[in-house]
Amino acid sequence: MFSLQRVSGIKSLNCVGGLRGICLALCYIGLNSAVSAQQPASFLSGPSNPESLQKSAITADYQIREGDMVQVSVFNEPELTAGGRVRKDGTIQCPLIGSIKIQGLSQMGAARLIEAEYRKDYLVNPEVNLFVSQFSVQRITILGQVQRPGSHELPAEKDLTILQVLGLAGGATRIANLKKVLVKRLVDGREKIFKVDVNSMASGNQTMMFYVHEDDVITVPESFF
Repeated sequence: MFSLQRVSGIKSLNCVGGLRGICLALCYIGLNSAVSAQQPASFLSGPSNPESLQKSAITADYQIREGDMVQVSVFNEPELTAGGRVRKDGTIQCPLIGSIKIQGLSQMGAARLIEAEYRKDYLVNPEVNLFVSQFSVQRITILGQVQRPGSHELPAEKDLTILQVLGLAGGATRIANLKKVLVKRLVDGREKIFKVDVNSMASGNQTMMFYVHEDDVITVPESFF
């Protein structure tokens, strides 16, 4: 016979049966070790919310666009707080320095630009914080051989490839010709048409990646066999 006694979280055995008790003890320790080894270490687990981390990374790289609502503050200078929608010329209005173009810059890049302007004539070591409080609505049009043709809204905080955008339209139909997808775009006031091989992109050809722009008109033609 033997009895169990817990010592510092580990069960030890007071053996009465000699060798039998020792064997049972070894079996218990081995089983307990195996169970412990199967428990996943918490520090090996992935982030509890990877989507939020991904979105934060995307937002940090986001390029400010016309129509975005931005908020600007200067540390210890509350009278310089500003906010408003980015105008058609890509600018916002800031106290003292006036109109400044931030379109196409990241939030951090825009903040550094505003700091440089204040540093010229007004502040010794300004610390500017700028963030986009509301993204502008961007739309594209997808026509032809897709499941849901028509106008589609783009997630403004992330640049999408044409392959991802076709997913917004439910994907291509069975008779779509994905080797000759046409993208109509206004560039410097002139209309340009791009021919895109979506099949090559789908096969992992990184050199063929094509990113869509606001107001693009995408046409997926029918495949003629």
